[in-house]
Amino acid sequence: MRELAYYNGDYGEAADMRVPFTDRAAFFGDGVYDATYCVDRGIFALSEHIDRLYRSADAVGIAPPMGKIELAAEVRRLVKLPDSPNLFVYIQFTRGSGTRSHAWRGGKSNLWIYLYPKDVTPPCAALKAITVADNRYGLCGVKTINLLPNVLASELAADRGCDEAIFIKDGRVTECAHSNISILKDGVLYTAPADGNILAGISRAHLISVCESLDIPCRYIAMPKDALKDADEVIITSSGVPCSPCAEIDGDRVGGRARGKIEALQDLLYRQYELVCAMDRRI
Repeated sequence: MRELAYYNGDYGEAADMRVPFTDRAAFFGDGVYDATYCVDRGIFALSEHIDRLYRSADAVGIAPPMGKIELAAEVRRLVKLPDSPNLFVYIQFTRGSGTRSHAWRGGKSNLWIYLYPKDVTPPCAALKAITVADNRYGLCGVKTINLLPNVLASELAADRGCDEAIFIKDGRVTECAHSNISILKDGVLYTAPADGNILAGISRAHLISVCESLDIPCRYIAMPKDALKDADEVIITSSGVPCSPCAEIDGDRVGGRARGKIEALQDLLYRQYELVCAMDRRI
């Protein structure tokens, strides 16, 4: 099996999976999700991602279809089935299925799981990005499946030969279309506060933890856009990007002035990633 799709207990090749027409994901994008990666059948930080998924569900009033322990066991069972041992692991709850109506008054939520071959970004990668206006709605701190602004920003970035789009709101850096963004400046890590305008990324939390172990101070501030071009390093983090420098923004070179610190962060973060996945394989 190349790509595995799971829906409320049924699973098979993703191209063959069918879901109800009336699932509220189709009409309203009424759902929440989380995602991580599997390396050699070991899943990175699964419990952290499941915890965040349940927090997102609670924030929008979706009752999870099963408990955390049961869900973790199901995901660990499923990652053994695809042909590839290295996978993108996607989990989604939607509010339910039924006649299209904005207000929902009953029915069990639906569980989607999607696994497909994908490798973690290697530490040698240097990313390119563009900046775009942040026109998303006001629940950026919740990981919902309403991602049209992110999709449009990502399409624009791809059209310009870039890997990411950096959202700018009221002249301030928030986050990227599917990543968090931080900077190193004068030996300090700066990153946006988790004030509802960004998603508090799990990989970002690991970056901050490693910075603390290396005695790199961390500051949570709403950075002006100009901070990106003045940074010693611009750092992108996500589930599949433990720590990658951004080398170009809007066609201009950025960073490249603190390579020693970047390499030290990458060394610890990638070793941590491998260790966490190896430990998960033993569960």
